[in-house]
Amino acid sequence: MNVPDGLRYRASDDLDAYIAEQERTDPGFARGVADAGGAIDVTTTLWQRREELGMSVEEVAERSGLSDDEVGQVEDNAVDAALVVLVRYAQVVGLTLRAVLG
Repeated sequence: MNVPDGLRYRASDDLDAYIAEQERTDPGFARGVADAGGAIDVTTTLWQRREELGMSVEEVAERSGLSDDEVGQVEDNAVDAALVVLVRYAQVVGLTLRAVLG
């Protein structure tokens, strides 16, 4: 379908507007968005480092004593990982938790 650029609908426009409105009116929402962004940064740092080292999820799991599922859940940001899990993962990929947390 040919739609002129200025008339294209973008679902992200609605989402961006919603987030902006919620942040303006609900301080708790704004804190939640900031917290979620921080969690995503942590997991992104870990899996990017694993990839740089050419390591598999299985290797990180084996070296850290975590299960493959735990490592995958950390990378997918599917769980609120316990600090000990993040420390073990970070050590295996040669990072300190301080470096991961920024």
